[in-house]
Amino acid sequence: MASIALFFSLLTSLLFTSSMAIASYNQNPTSFIRSSCGRTLYPGLCYASLRPFAARVGTDSVLLSRFAMNVTASRLKPLSDKIFSLHHRASLPPSSSGGIVTSAIKDCDGLISDASDLVKKSEKELAGLEEMVGREVTWRISNAQTWLSAAITDEGTCSDEFGNGGGEEFERVRKKVKRAEQLTSNALALVNCLVN
Repeated sequence: MASIALFFSLLTSLLFTSSMAIASYNQNPTSFIRSSCGRTLYPGLCYASLRPFAARVGTDSVLLSRFAMNVTASRLKPLSDKIFSLHHRASLPPSSSGGIVTSAIKDCDGLISDASDLVKKSEKELAGLEEMVGREVTWRISNAQTWLSAAITDEGTCSDEFGNGGGEEFERVRKKVKRAEQLTSNALALVNCLVN
């Protein structure tokens, strides 16, 4: 039984390093980013957000995934701050659905803060992945996938909450939440490519 587990552990490690080598063979960094982003739901956004890091990413799939998470986290932090300020603002815009709007802001405050923490946690989970083998690689990628999926759920729930009204400012925030959700989706797709 232990030999079977060892076999699958070594096979996973071999497939992981082989797929990284094949993906990066004979590609320049911008072509690598473009082709990797082609596997996401929002390839244009993916490429535009990651192209500035091409020289630092090179053709490293793990590093590309980590940069995608860092880009997402950099969007979530100011968004979280904005929602926090809306939540704690003394006077909300007049609305016939004021209670619903206040509830949406309160919910989103926690959801986006949680999404931000999950994205950061996922990025840290992949740190040093290139040096790991076997089950540790699989475990860490699985953790990142789970946490990024949860972040997408949080963002989607928040976006839905903001769909309940509240004026132009709330519509701007909803659009920013939607953009963060798209970035998180791209990061998850790039993490998924590490095992596919």
